[in-house]
Amino acid sequence: MLRRMSASFTPDWFADLPLFRPGAAARVVIIDNQVLSYRLLDGRSDALFNFLFQDPRLVLQIGGQTIDESLHSVAVDDKGTEPDRRGRPVRVGPEIYRPGLPVALHRRMWEQQGALLAQGKLFLARAMSPAQRLVFDVLAPMIEACCGRRVGPKDARVVADALARRIPLFSLDNRLREGLAVGLLNPALAQELRRMGLDGFAARLFVG
Repeated sequence: MLRRMSASFTPDWFADLPLFRPGAAARVVIIDNQVLSYRLLDGRSDALFNFLFQDPRLVLQIGGQTIDESLHSVAVDDKGTEPDRRGRPVRVGPEIYRPGLPVALHRRMWEQQGALLAQGKLFLARAMSPAQRLVFDVLAPMIEACCGRRVGPKDARVVADALARRIPLFSLDNRLREGLAVGLLNPALAQELRRMGLDGFAARLFVG
């Protein structure tokens, strides 16, 4: 059962979050895999993380990319490349993957996510409306292309998911924040966000 907390600690940004569902009492925020790992694998328990994971007024939401990262973790065992004479990578074989987490940690992630789901604290959002899917499909590759090396394809999908759903994103990844700030200066991405009516929301996407 979800432990009740006193409302003595409430971050300033909480009041600006949307309701989880129309008429619901709880609000919702999207989190990334790093935040999940800090809590479920590392046991982070400062006031902010206790608020995130224990306060019944807040529902944590993860999209498809974070679900895949956290529950189907993999790591590259062999990149399948070798350097040429100039040190540039040349493909010589396929990438080979292995489980990204040791078995015990992988089991802990599954079990603790399951507990949060059972408590109604965590919501797995795979489905999108057709309108949300259209926004996501356009923005994900644009964000990756416009934000530079700070934002890879996985992070771009997390950001695009939050934008498509118009739900703020709680992340402690400074590279991601800096990368999106750079991307928002790109004329093509800025124009597309304006066309979608998301430019103002994108500028204040991150909370925390």
